[in-house]
Amino acid sequence: MIMKIGPINGLVLLGGGDILLELSHWAKHTNLEVRVISSKRHADEILSNNLSLRSSLIMNKIQLLEIEDIGSPDVITFLENGDDNWLYLSLSAAWIFKEKDIRSTFKNQLLNVHGTRLPTNRGGGGFSWQIMMGNRFGFSLIHKVDTGIDTGPVIKFEEYLYPNHCRIPRDFESINKSKTIDFLQEFIQGVREGELVFDEIKQVEYLSTYWPRLNTKLNGWIDWQWPAHDIEKFILAFDDPYSGAQTFLNTKKVHLKSVCLSPQDAVFHPYQSGLIYRTSRDWICVSLPGNSLIVENVLDENGDSILRNIRIGDRFFTPNKLLEDGLSRVIYTPKGLKF
Repeated sequence: MIMKIGPINGLVLLGGGDILLELSHWAKHTNLEVRVISSKRHADEILSNNLSLRSSLIMNKIQLLEIEDIGSPDVITFLENGDDNWLYLSLSAAWIFKEKDIRSTFKNQLLNVHGTRLPTNRGGGGFSWQIMMGNRFGFSLIHKVDTGIDTGPVIKFEEYLYPNHCRIPRDFESINKSKTIDFLQEFIQGVREGELVFDEIKQVEYLSTYWPRLNTKLNGWIDWQWPAHDIEKFILAFDDPYSGAQTFLNTKKVHLKSVCLSPQDAVFHPYQSGLIYRTSRDWICVSLPGNSLIVENVLDENGDSILRNIRIGDRFFTPNKLLEDGLSRVIYTPKGLKF
């Protein structure tokens, strides 16, 4: 099948995040009418400019509708008095769209932007899952929205590699943001100037995988009995912009960031895992099964560094109950986190 898009005279962005905000600014500055539909969760989120999405859009005089139910009549009212030739783009939108809304409100033209390969890596979790799995392939991808989660046919995509220096979510987000904004601007400009025809690439279901969203406070507990490389990747996966993978130091809850492995010291027994065997002014050495973990940042619950207060012989550990709780699935609604 094919999909025809354009020419468009307006842009409707649904969801939130830095890419949505920058895309809305670009559209406004190029005299393309733009409106944003968001949820309270996304509107409240503090973005890289240190402002909420809501405040940023208001400052730039971009029309915003905050809505809990995307099927609400308020959505149709919000889109009235605009041009019929809208392009509808979803970027991390908080809703599951129903068929009647896709068909009537969005005229079967609702598209979603996805940052990983489909049909593998459906779902959320940002780049944390990709870091844990060691995936270095990046995607800027647009697919049609249907009633499933990231299941609609792919319309357009670009594939690239993340540079070797990318280790934590912020590194991956920076590259993905730059690539995706360029990709979307080119796409929008193309369908703005005239009608374009795209092949609909049907997703092969038996190749699909799905990963749920994550929450650092619930899911980010370190299991010190894992193999060393798995511990390192897990801690990296919850590094900036998140609060850091968590564990206990003696009796206090702490967060670890800025880690790397170093195998040169010794081969340790699993019982030694989590023990701090060397300290310095700027880093500590932690024994792991068959490896050493160099840690440059240990934070308390207030986000303050306690690295220089750590003594040799102290131990990181995580109670089994918290490890079990960390396997729980978290659910995000348009209002926010729902355990």
